[in-house]
Amino acid sequence: MRPLIGIPCRAAFRSNHPEKPVYYSNKSYVQAVESAGGVPVLIPMMKDLENLHALLARLDGLLLSGGIDVHPSSYQEEVDAALSETDPELDKLELVLARWAWQEDIPTLGICRGMQLINVSLGGTLYQDLETGYQDGLQHANWSLPRNQLIHSVSIDPNSQMRQVLGVDKVMVNSLHHQAVKELGKGVLASGKAEDGIVELLEVPGRTFMLATQCHPEELYRDNPVWLHLFRSLVKACEKKLSATIPTAMSASA
Repeated sequence: MRPLIGIPCRAAFRSNHPEKPVYYSNKSYVQAVESAGGVPVLIPMMKDLENLHALLARLDGLLLSGGIDVHPSSYQEEVDAALSETDPELDKLELVLARWAWQEDIPTLGICRGMQLINVSLGGTLYQDLETGYQDGLQHANWSLPRNQLIHSVSIDPNSQMRQVLGVDKVMVNSLHHQAVKELGKGVLASGKAEDGIVELLEVPGRTFMLATQCHPEELYRDNPVWLHLFRSLVKACEKKLSATIPTAMSASA
């Protein structure tokens, strides 16, 4: 049985149709999960987050995707002038999801905003804008380039879970962000850094599988098997959780 992996949606409007609001996620996240052997389940934004519990009980894993900025009120900072688009309702939803995943030890992969969100959920902070807040850094916001364009390298902590999963000491990544992790959250490990010192990979060692990337591996896994390993490792962790749950459920019904 394939594991169910939740992916939270964003809110927007159909192009040129402001009267038609939608919830959505990029196809690349969905396809990456499916290619790795999981079943993606889109999680809509709900008015009453208590209703999430009916869905969460059925999920075996979580993918927190990229997207807009996390509002600095989530990590007790004032708004910087360089802050981009935010959505407090999305922050609220994803913080609930991240904290649930941590508490219940649900296998979780964070990507870009998702990595930042995991860090914030555990008490960490962010650079609201690297160009203005981090001196002499690389150009991390490369939105005009193809999404699979490799920009810089990331060195990986040899003792990290991420090193075990990816199987390499250094990897080239795309770079599509203007925010990044500043202060690490409680129990969070920086498992990979860019040449300028910016945290590009992180993990939470106290959990079975809570890993995150600042880059966008959903745009790279077709060309580089290193990133397919990451998605397959997420699915494998979810399968292990699922196999442990099924006997319990069968025993309860016997």
